[in-house]
Amino acid sequence: MKMLSVAIDKDYVKVIDKLISSSGLYSSRSEFMKDAIRKNLVELIKLNENLKKIDMESKKLGEKARKRGYKGDLLSKKEREKLARAFAKEKGFI
Repeated sequence: MKMLSVAIDKDYVKVIDKLISSSGLYSSRSEFMKDAIRKNLVELIKLNENLKKIDMESKKLGEKARKRGYKGDLLSKKEREKLARAFAKEKGFI
C-alpha cells in the first residue's frame, strides 16, 4: 500500500470527524478517505465507460445519417464529447 498525504480544509475535517464519531461506520479518517476514494473511482470508471458508449453510438448515428443522404461534415471529437456530456447529464449519468 502507498502512503499519500492530503491537505484538507479544516471545515471538511470537522464534518468528517463528526460523521465518523456519530455514525460509527469508520474507525478513522484514513478509513473514511480510502472509502471515499474507492467510491469516486467507481463513479469515474462508470462515467468513462458511459462516455465511450455514447461516443460509439454517436458515430453509428452519423454513419446512419450519411447512408440516408446527409451531406454535412462529421462532428469533431470535441463537438461529439460536448454532445455526449450533455446527453449523459440529461440522462443522469453524471
